[in-house]
Amino acid sequence: MSKRLFVVANELCNGCRSCEMWCSWVHTQEFGPNRGLIKIAKDSEGAFDAPLIDCNGACPYPMEQEVPLCVEMCPTGAIIYTDAEDAYTKRMELPVKRENQPLFKLIAPWKWPYPWRKWQGKEG
Repeated sequence: MSKRLFVVANELCNGCRSCEMWCSWVHTQEFGPNRGLIKIAKDSEGAFDAPLIDCNGACPYPMEQEVPLCVEMCPTGAIIYTDAEDAYTKRMELPVKRENQPLFKLIAPWKWPYPWRKWQGKEG
């Protein structure tokens, strides 16, 4: 098994702080943005959100999860926990799928639970 790592698609992060809250719960059994290993950084104008992750992915709860809880709970798919090859593949396909399906400007194709197909909207 190749080494897994956290990858963040900053353009998909909407600043909801779900990852911060679930990380704090996993590590302290209390919800609080300053209690976990993830912090959401914002730019000076507040237009850009970026999850900063100080974790090795060894989430203590729930143990049967294949990926850390923060990844599962991220509603947009901005946080990915995978190997370098899969991360590269996802990064390369994201712009193509975003161009063909407007929904993927808000949520990652890998987070979308339904089979992906080309957008059938109006031509124009």
